[in-house]
Amino acid sequence: MAMPSHLYVNGLWKRINDEIWKQGKTKKGIAEKCGFERRLLNGEHNISLPNLVKLCKELNVSADYLLFGK
Repeated sequence: MAMPSHLYVNGLWKRINDEIWKQGKTKKGIAEKCGFERRLLNGEHNISLPNLVKLCKELNVSADYLLFGK
């Protein structure tokens, strides 16, 4: 079951998707390199802290940027 939208960090999934697109990568490729399932990047669930760290490293962006747009 999907989480209510008010429990998400505002804009997190948009920034993730924008960054993946900007870098010309695919969600499938990112997920494989990070070691998690592709469906995690669908934006239907909150992301765990360890997976967020892996994603930040793979995309070479800060957690502050993905979480808060800074």
